[in-house]
Amino acid sequence: MPTKDQHIQKAERNEKFAKRIAENTGYFDWAVTVLFYAGLHYIDAVLAVSRIDPHKHEERQDSIQKNDTLRRVYSEYRMLETLSRNARYYAVEIDANDWHAADVEFNALRAHLRTRMNLPG
Repeated sequence: MPTKDQHIQKAERNEKFAKRIAENTGYFDWAVTVLFYAGLHYIDAVLAVSRIDPHKHEERQDSIQKNDTLRRVYSEYRMLETLSRNARYYAVEIDANDWHAADVEFNALRAHLRTRMNLPG
C-alpha cells in the first residue's frame, strides 16, 4: 500500500505534467486526465492515513462518502473524473475552457486537502 507521502509525490508530479501538457501541447483531453489522477492521489493520500487503499474507483467513491474531509471536495473530484472519463471513453472534445474549469476545481480540491494534511500551499 502506498504511503501518504508517496501519494502526495505522485499528485505533485501529475499536476506539473498536466500543466505542461496543457500549456505546451494543447492536448487538453490528456491534461484533464492527468489532472484527475493528481486529484485522485490527493484523495488517496488522505485515505492512506487511515490505511485505506482503494483498488477501484467505486471503492474510492465509497470511502470518500465516509470521510468528512473528503466529502467536502467530492463535487470537485467528480467534475475532474467526469471530464477525464468523457475525454477517454466518449471522445468528447476537451478545449481550453474545459481545461480552465478543471484547473479551478483541482486547485480547490488541492488547497483543501493540503491544508487538512498540514502541507504548505
